[in-house]
Amino acid sequence: MSEVSVRTDQQAASFAMKAGQFTIPTLILRDPDVSGLDEFLADQIARLPAFFDQAPIAIDVSQLPAQEQLTEFPLVVGILRGHGMVPVGVRGASAAQQAQARALELAVMPAGRPVAATTTTKSPASHALVVDKPVRSGQRIYADGGDLILMAGVSSGAEVLAEGHIHAYGPLRGRAMAGVSGNARARVFCREFGAELVSIAGRYRVSEDLESRFIGRTVQISLVGDSLEFTLL
Repeated sequence: MSEVSVRTDQQAASFAMKAGQFTIPTLILRDPDVSGLDEFLADQIARLPAFFDQAPIAIDVSQLPAQEQLTEFPLVVGILRGHGMVPVGVRGASAAQQAQARALELAVMPAGRPVAATTTTKSPASHALVVDKPVRSGQRIYADGGDLILMAGVSSGAEVLAEGHIHAYGPLRGRAMAGVSGNARARVFCREFGAELVSIAGRYRVSEDLESRFIGRTVQISLVGDSLEFTLL
């Protein structure tokens, strides 16, 4: 007589699966010639090494011709891994490109949510997440569907994200990402700016690229075209 394995409630509680909200860096390929990729990645990592160390990376091929077979795709994956990053998937791929991605054991990811200049961006939900304690290094705060209001400071190494605006009433260090679902009208308002990285709708700047006159000051950050604009308040 064969045995039948019965799953107990204790076993069932040992695991769980749920949907999550994650923002990962994306490498955009605009040209099948990737001879300059190694140098490009080295420059990016030199600016913010902790941000890219063991970071999951998506590869966006939507700006390549659909018929392009990406003969250098294995090289792209190898270069990313060589720089300590972890390629996890491909976006914007044609059927042929998806087959190449699967052969390299990469996930086929949905395309992002681009915001067309002729359309109206959906406003963030009216509710906001209010955080009244300091956000410490290693912590990650995500405001799903609305604004993020930070009453205390954000330490270096912390990460704060919002689908709407970010309002920081204490010193802002670490990484701040507003409009993470593609809301190009999102803004970052900061009383004392000193972020390692700031991003709106996927466009980002790192501290090394900023003018010193903004550091430690009260600023507003908005997205104008494809560039972030900093304004002293």
